[in-house]
Amino acid sequence: MTTKDYRPQEDIVTLMRQFEQEVKSAPELPDAATRLLRARLVFEEALEFVRACGCAVAMSGPDGAKRAVTDDISVVADPNVMPDFTEYVDGCIDQLVVTYGALNAAGVKAQSAWDEVQRSNMSKAWPHCSVCDAVLVRGSGDELIHAEGADAHSGNWSAILKVHKREDGKFIKAPTYSPADLKRVIQEQIEETRAIAPRA
Repeated sequence: MTTKDYRPQEDIVTLMRQFEQEVKSAPELPDAATRLLRARLVFEEALEFVRACGCAVAMSGPDGAKRAVTDDISVVADPNVMPDFTEYVDGCIDQLVVTYGALNAAGVKAQSAWDEVQRSNMSKAWPHCSVCDAVLVRGSGDELIHAEGADAHSGNWSAILKVHKREDGKFIKAPTYSPADLKRVIQEQIEETRAIAPRA
């Protein structure tokens, strides 16, 4: 299990800065494009959770029948609705409350799952050589290898992370990206719980 301090908000600052997203130093309502992006991200994650629960978002038709609309809906900007900074913060906090509640209802400790997702997210950035800017590759384990071999630059190089984007601005995952292994994290928590459970 992880021994790292659980600091989710600070981890997201690291992630956002790595991926060249603005992090404000004082409270201020984000611009319209950022609000739309955040609304879409929150909505997409909420829909993923709905699906994971074996549920669907439904809408009643004119005949009163319900039909699933999960894949037919999207978030768009509405010029007739004024943003409300207080409600923006309230919505974020409420999501944290219900998200932590959902984890608690499932008996999952957030920290080790958080650490695994953060590790995976950070692996989307491309590792480059600090000396020659060559893209590094993953070795047989977790180590990064220089294309010119271990002795490149007399071994006096380190990995720096960079963001690669398509022309439309979408981030491209690094070849060293590795998805979050939450199945492993959950299994470790189950085994840890069994190990400390009192024997009857």
